[in-house]
Amino acid sequence: MPERWWWPVAALLLTGCIPNTVLDESKVRAATEAHFGSPLAPIDVGPIVLSGDHAIADWTQGDFGGRALFERGTYGWSLLLCSGDSIRRAENLKRAGVPDLNAGWIADRLAAAEAGLPPERLARMKRFVGTAADHEKYLKTLGGK
Repeated sequence: MPERWWWPVAALLLTGCIPNTVLDESKVRAATEAHFGSPLAPIDVGPIVLSGDHAIADWTQGDFGGRALFERGTYGWSLLLCSGDSIRRAENLKRAGVPDLNAGWIADRLAAAEAGLPPERLARMKRFVGTAADHEKYLKTLGGK
């Protein structure tokens, strides 16, 4: 009997070591809304695909949209860059610093998740041309604030 006491203790210790995908997805959603959201233009976020310390969040806002690549660091999820269709490919994710295994998984899962999206929404995300590491600067090139 005395040997059984360590199972609950081990389970409690491991709880902090196992990633919580639902919590991480919520944090990536919140980070996406913080970067692109506006009271004047509601943002629609999703799907979100996570692998390791990287995630992609699709977003649309009005007639435009894109895909945001995030990286988990010491202080949470940080926006690395924004892009349109180009970031959907594993080779471009690798160029952005996503490890090989994660890049392939994200690209595959994103393609599967986006297969169910309406064509109009995919077209809005496709309008994000190029890649912008500095989204504020990118908005200025479009005539935004």
